[in-house]
Amino acid sequence: MKFTITDSSTGMPVLLEARPQSYHHEPGFRIIYPNGSGFFISNKFGTWQAADDHHVDPDLLVKIGLAIEHCHEDNVT
Repeated sequence: MKFTITDSSTGMPVLLEARPQSYHHEPGFRIIYPNGSGFFISNKFGTWQAADDHHVDPDLLVKIGLAIEHCHEDNVT
């Protein structure tokens, strides 16, 4: 799924892609930047966290998590 968030540090919109993935047997999403780099996030006890030693701004994690949750709600039939 693709979605746009606003980068808190620049105020600029950023197009991201979230692909379902498992990382060390943990379900989550691979977040892909427009340049192709990415990181893995998972929802642990209601909190989105980066899980592959990639430092991600906590505000950005919240925005990405909300976007993923919103996309899932929109696709529920």
